[in-house]
Amino acid sequence: MKLISISLIAIFITNYGCNEKTQSQKGRTKYVRVVIHEDNKTPTVDIANYTLITDGANDRKADAQEILKVKRKWPLAMQTKDSSLFNSILAKDFTFNGRDQFYNRADYISDRILEDSWKITSVKYEDMVLQFFGENALLTYRNIIENKNTKGEVETEHITWADVYVKESENWKIAAAHSIDYRMSKPDTLK
Repeated sequence: MKLISISLIAIFITNYGCNEKTQSQKGRTKYVRVVIHEDNKTPTVDIANYTLITDGANDRKADAQEILKVKRKWPLAMQTKDSSLFNSILAKDFTFNGRDQFYNRADYISDRILEDSWKITSVKYEDMVLQFFGENALLTYRNIIENKNTKGEVETEHITWADVYVKESENWKIAAAHSIDYRMSKPDTLK
């Protein structure tokens, strides 16, 4: 699973890694990393900061802010099981490659709005890195998801992801999400 996800990321970077400016210039484009601190106002979604990789000539901060708004809406859609939220953030050709799961857009939404005994109570994002490739973007990150079931049991998921974003009708949407690494812990295993 890890090898497939890493291979898909490499293919994405190879196919979309050169923008028009890079191809038309002699020499190489200079990329810079900028750490952006987030105004963390969503109580159940914790994104303290992220790293934006940019070529310096193109200020993509406005696009990055829009992508981070979409990123915040995703766990909220999971928490509320609101299909309209999923429809507002997922691209028309969205695919989800999770641990032992693969879904197209319609099947993913149908699966995620089903009632379940487990509910996401909070999500914390770490090591977020966002880079643009023309009108596409790649966001890699690790999240820590707290879940609670109707019996009061708690579990914590630790997942590393790579998401691809595209613009549809002038709005950023999630085109693909690939799980790279997964680990679950329960309170008794955290000792």
